Amino acid sequence: MKRIIRSVFFTIVLIQFGTISRAQNFVAGPKLGVAFTQVDGDSYAGFHKVGINIGGFVSRSISKNDKWDLQFEIEYIQKGSRKYPDVEMGDYSDYKISLNYIQFPIFLRFNANHFSFEGGMSIGTLLSDEELSDGAEIPEEDKIPFKTMEYASIFSVNYHFTKKLWINARYSYSFARIRVPYNGEIPVYDPHWDLRKPGQYNNLMVFSLYYAIGRNIKL
Repeated sequence: MKRIIRSVFFTIVLIQFGTISRAQNFVAGPKLGVAFTQVDGDSYAGFHKVGINIGGFVSRSISKNDKWDLQFEIEYIQKGSRKYPDVEMGDYSDYKISLNYIQFPIFLRFNANHFSFEGGMSIGTLLSDEELSDGAEIPEEDKIPFKTMEYASIFSVNYHFTKKLWINARYSYSFARIRVPYNGEIPVYDPHWDLRKPGQYNNLMVFSLYYAIGRNIKL
């Protein structure tokens, strides 16, 4: 049922973006990407959790020479953390955090020929979460809950293949923690938490493909 609701939601959004894109000075369209994520504050390092990023965007030039744009996006993104066993090293522990968000990035973009550069923030709503230790879900009574809202910074660079097709490389980091610090009193978390951190934060890189519907973009 959740997948159906998401599909209907994004269909409506993209239809609306298509309508907006026909308005003067606006560009809109879909985006599709892959997210490589980790959670700062656990005991593990590396962008080992892979998820999808799908949504749509609408942007508008805010300068007379088309050098500066303001862009707004609506997207579904999978974040989290992943630690695989290392049998050769005698490490059999397996840990996974899965966090699914609807988020709303807004940012400024500076256009420079075939490249463009972006900076801004996003606000996300947590749709669902799952936390597994050695293949078993951590019981709700032991689980430290994730915050329902996320606030993150975003910085990215684009390369425009054509006037309507470009690739985006984005880095994002939560500037407000997504989970409060662990107090060291829940045994299931002992091997998985870094007690030196004041909580946990999403840390991720996303690579996406964008397609613009509407007027031509000046390069």
